[in-house]
Amino acid sequence: MDRTLLNRILIISLFISILLPGKLSLMANVSDSNSLIRTYPLIFQAWNPIENKPDEDELALLARHDLVFTSTWALRVNWKVTSDQMYKGLSNVLVNQQWRESLEEAHQRRERLKKLNPNLKLLCEIRYREGRYVTDKDVDLWNQGEYPPDSEFWLRDENGQLCPGWGDDLDGNGQVELNEINYMLLDFRNPALHELIAEKAFALKKSGLFDGIMLDWWNEFNATTGKWLDRNGTHLNLSEENNARIAILRKIREKVGDDFLILVNSNYNTIPLSTPFVNGIFMECYKSRYDNGYMIDQIKKMETTLLWAEENLKEPRINCLEGCRIVTNYTGERDVRVAERNSEENLKWMRMITTLSLTHSDGYVLFADDNAQPSPDHLHNWYNFWDADLGNPIGKKGATYNNIEGLFIREFQNGWAIYNRSGVTQPVLFKEDVIAFSKNERAKSHEIQNYDGEIFLKEISDR
Repeated sequence: MDRTLLNRILIISLFISILLPGKLSLMANVSDSNSLIRTYPLIFQAWNPIENKPDEDELALLARHDLVFTSTWALRVNWKVTSDQMYKGLSNVLVNQQWRESLEEAHQRRERLKKLNPNLKLLCEIRYREGRYVTDKDVDLWNQGEYPPDSEFWLRDENGQLCPGWGDDLDGNGQVELNEINYMLLDFRNPALHELIAEKAFALKKSGLFDGIMLDWWNEFNATTGKWLDRNGTHLNLSEENNARIAILRKIREKVGDDFLILVNSNYNTIPLSTPFVNGIFMECYKSRYDNGYMIDQIKKMETTLLWAEENLKEPRINCLEGCRIVTNYTGERDVRVAERNSEENLKWMRMITTLSLTHSDGYVLFADDNAQPSPDHLHNWYNFWDADLGNPIGKKGATYNNIEGLFIREFQNGWAIYNRSGVTQPVLFKEDVIAFSKNERAKSHEIQNYDGEIFLKEISDR
């Protein structure tokens, strides 16, 4: 069933339940009003959109997701720049497409999104580690860098030179060269930069357009300011980076309070120092080779980190697990990318990542392109598997099926999610007939291959 239609049905059912108490079984174990219309699996968008639904408009594609983090432009607003102050990084004022401070159109856009999906949480990225660098001060307002070329915010090495941050493989040769780097590192130890970042976060909250912010490059165990290109050491040491990040979080929370969401990109890692401030981690689970699947130690790390985050981070929690597909054609165009994402191999990995998230968290999941390719990162297909209506979880996280190592099961109101990394194909048996959603097969007994997962739905009369 279409998720938007389902949400409308549930809203109608809620009003019926008020008039007819005890008739709405789907509303069991509800802890807050937002939970009334949540249905798992919950899907998120990391910056870039769905590519396999050409007949749907931009807002409909966005609203398929339950959480989206991207730039201000998602709501068609920008950071204000003028001829007197030309740098977006220095601005803490939002303006519309006509560069005016009225945000009425942006609020209308948000309202349309929320009508399509009342669950949707919108987060805006704020960059603190790096910024777009432009040397020429004479370019027009729209093409300036984040900060003035001579700003104190740029990180410089012992020779006074700028420190490269990251770039894209623009020529498609499989590596990023120095001339393909257009983002330079910022000295995020600078207290003035902390204040500016916090002011931006407050401006986003005050606008009423966004539910929170996203901060990238959040690693408490390894320094992230590697020296380009040979990666021989880092510009800042781990202690300097950690102290700076915690100072940034403190300053943000001072400005926005506790009811504004903060998501950080920690990859496979826990973030023990940041737990008092952060609502969720974005687990951007990279692979060493874009043409291979995940190794068993990486998969186990996903599980342990996700369970840790579900237990320790600030409520409400918004943990996001992203798995990356196998890439066969490195420089593939859109049609090639869409087709590759639907290969049998990638569909299997998608089911595994989705059910890993379902069995180990109450959070969000995505299966998408990784950072290796020349095309924009995190582009993805929408999978029919994500249209399953599991309802809310009622079983505990991380539980095994029949105590079999690596075979996990979790019950939901409308069925079960099971995921298998035990090393062999595993049979599962239910007391009554259930429907294997990906195959539309109805039976009591089913099999799940290794590195795969399945959603099993109860018969409608049992829901």
